[in-house]
Amino acid sequence: MSKQRREFLELLDLHGPSLLAMLRRLCRNPHDAEDVLQETAIRVWRSFGRRPILRSPRAWLMTIAYRAFVDHCHRQSSHDVLHDVADHRDNMPDSIAEHAEHCGRVRSAIGELPPDIRQVVVLHYTAQLTIRDTAKAMNISVGTAKSRLNTALVKLRKVLA
Repeated sequence: MSKQRREFLELLDLHGPSLLAMLRRLCRNPHDAEDVLQETAIRVWRSFGRRPILRSPRAWLMTIAYRAFVDHCHRQSSHDVLHDVADHRDNMPDSIAEHAEHCGRVRSAIGELPPDIRQVVVLHYTAQLTIRDTAKAMNISVGTAKSRLNTALVKLRKVLA
């Protein structure tokens, strides 16, 4: 196995679960999330040999994944892209069921946010990108990213209060 291929696989092994988690929250269904993850892997592989020296490989991958997601949305003509997780609380202990219910409320509230605001929330909190990296991934200013994040948090506090 070549060094480049080994490094590529190690990078995906390390960050793949985070990429998929982010994409599941951006996409409405897990099949779309997996499709976008595969597209992301293809894009990463194609540019892997030409990649710059990376300060943050995670941010680089998340940015590529986000852009693959945006392209997917354009192809699907879909703007409502947050994954609704199925509710399987029937056989769970009460504490787990309560936690799952709370998470479901949060996901639902995030899903009601306008797409541009929701995407900032998902990139910043799920993908754990800095505000600067979130802004860069979305091709917006840092100030715009901060404003959208603040708008989201205000709306979420009202809905979840």
